[in-house]
Amino acid sequence: MKPASWPCAVSVVIPALNEGDYLRRTVEQVRATLPPRGEIIVVDDGSADGCCDFLRASPGGVRLLEPSAERLGVSGARNKGAAAAGGEVVVFLDGHVDMQPGWLEKLCAAARDPRVGAVGPGIAVMGRPDCCGWGMRYRDAALGIEWLPPPDGDAPGVAMVAGACIAIRRDLFERIGGFDEGLLRWGSEDAELSLRLWMAGYEQRVVADVTIDHLFRERHPYAVDWAGILYNQLRVAFVHFTQERIRRVIERMKPYGDFAAACALLAESDTTLRRDEVHARRSRDDDAYFARFGDIH
Repeated sequence: MKPASWPCAVSVVIPALNEGDYLRRTVEQVRATLPPRGEIIVVDDGSADGCCDFLRASPGGVRLLEPSAERLGVSGARNKGAAAAGGEVVVFLDGHVDMQPGWLEKLCAAARDPRVGAVGPGIAVMGRPDCCGWGMRYRDAALGIEWLPPPDGDAPGVAMVAGACIAIRRDLFERIGGFDEGLLRWGSEDAELSLRLWMAGYEQRVVADVTIDHLFRERHPYAVDWAGILYNQLRVAFVHFTQERIRRVIERMKPYGDFAAACALLAESDTTLRRDEVHARRSRDDDAYFARFGDIH
């Protein structure tokens, strides 16, 4: 489908859960930098702090999707927003970021390349522009993440783009199946989508001259289930990795206090079915991925 046939050029989808005043700040900055034929969709995932109330009182052209009966988590909330989007490109954005004029146009231009899957900007610590990463990669078999330096010229791509800001063509997002809703609440959504896109034959790119300032919180404004976070990491490994790499991951993670609980969640999940579905659709495997971006040990 040609871009001109989409209802709008870009849809910015912002999931919100207890964002406080940062959500209004983010929405106002997106409004100020939104190109023609753009839209903003905020997905309230059950906030208890009233952060979305300003949109109920005066939406100002922003579409607010009200909470579902149960919390959707990050993957579910993003997918809900994407299902309501009309843009050729969908940009998933955290509700606690700052950006500069022109950021959307540059991300959308990169995302329109048919060779590209997900596109991201540099992600800086809010108030610390000197502290910035341009994409991510796995650091070790515990699936720790490390940020990457600026790309050198026309770099061929990065292992992962960060979930704080991800741009992707809507038709590709739908074709790839969106974010994995088998992931619980929060954690590993960006890594899983990046892996799945790369193994389906697409490159992940970072636009080096676009930087988003992101609030890295010392404490989450909602309860965090650490067994669920560990389960998400294990799910990514079990879906995408060879048995040898899964073994390495288990060896590194089994001393963790929540490991047994995470394994119980894994046993109750659809992870085996998900693995079969994903492997049937991929054109590259994790051996090629880790040969490209560095292996985990």
